[in-house]
Amino acid sequence: MRKFLIPLVAAGSALSLAVPAAAQWAPPVYNYQPYNFGYGFNGFNFARSMTNRVQRLRADIHNLHVRRILSFAEARSLDTEARTVERRIYNASRHGITNREARNVENRVHRLEVRISREARDWNGRPRR
Repeated sequence: MRKFLIPLVAAGSALSLAVPAAAQWAPPVYNYQPYNFGYGFNGFNFARSMTNRVQRLRADIHNLHVRRILSFAEARSLDTEARTVERRIYNASRHGITNREARNVENRVHRLEVRISREARDWNGRPRR
């Protein structure tokens, strides 16, 4: 009985120690299928969808500035960053976007979105209600 029980307990403890290592976070694997599922996804479609996303962000920046939620300096800075991201998308897409370029572009667009929301919530010296 012991010769079956001891190896069984040892194997069980080895498996229980290996499970947390397998559950660790790893960066996502980008086989880009998030947009345009039915149309066959390639780098040019990704570039088009990211460009549209950045153009919507630029429109949001303009609207926030018109509504005086963003100051002139904040709006100018955010719009400059959005233009830089848009230019980077254009340069990367000239010969098709690789997975690495796509990840970098998506991260920059996400950082821009976060920065816009942060700047919109900082009140710019407006009185609090």
